[in-house]
Amino acid sequence: MVLLLFVFGFAAVRLVSNAPAKPIEIHTSNLNAAQLQSLKQATQAMGDVQFFSVDLANIHQAVSKLSWVESASVVRDWQKGVLVSVVPRQAVANFGSEHMIDAAGTIFVPADEHELMNHKLVNLYGDAEMADAIMRQMQRVNEWFAPLGLTAKDVILTPRQTWVIRFNNGLRVIVDHENTEQKLHTLAALLGGNLKNDLPKMQSVDLRYKNGFAVAWKSGSK
Repeated sequence: MVLLLFVFGFAAVRLVSNAPAKPIEIHTSNLNAAQLQSLKQATQAMGDVQFFSVDLANIHQAVSKLSWVESASVVRDWQKGVLVSVVPRQAVANFGSEHMIDAAGTIFVPADEHELMNHKLVNLYGDAEMADAIMRQMQRVNEWFAPLGLTAKDVILTPRQTWVIRFNNGLRVIVDHENTEQKLHTLAALLGGNLKNDLPKMQSVDLRYKNGFAVAWKSGSK
């Protein structure tokens, strides 16, 4: 029995080894049409591959270079051949007009360009090297201002390290790089307290002062 198993196993290995090269297979269940097409282009560029002699690491490296891919797996499957599966990045915000950013702070280009500037997501602007800091600032702002019914729609970090934040009600807040978090947190507290009734009348708030801030009122507000 052991001998027969060995013979059949050896024969099966030889059969697979001598089988003609086949295209790389793709696990498609979690991919949209654009992602599938992008992945096909990347794998088809490598041509057909042999089951045992193929360099899996080389395929993994090529697939992982796709900007929208968060992680990839390349395995040998006895039924399907060489199988590639990937986990796409999930955008939490737009970054500029040509990129998006995921929860880990990684900037990427989506497989489908129509996903860019998603109106349901906040818009972040600034230097790519500051992407993680900009996203953390967005998260802090949303946490502090959420009790007021405010969420950030645009968060901009200028080259001079000035923050410009526009909220969903149109309010614009400008703050410099000195004590930024303290100033924003204090403003949120004031808008939820003494200035609660004035919030609907505010057009913009300038926090670039050491001991106070300036308010621009909406036209017609008393």
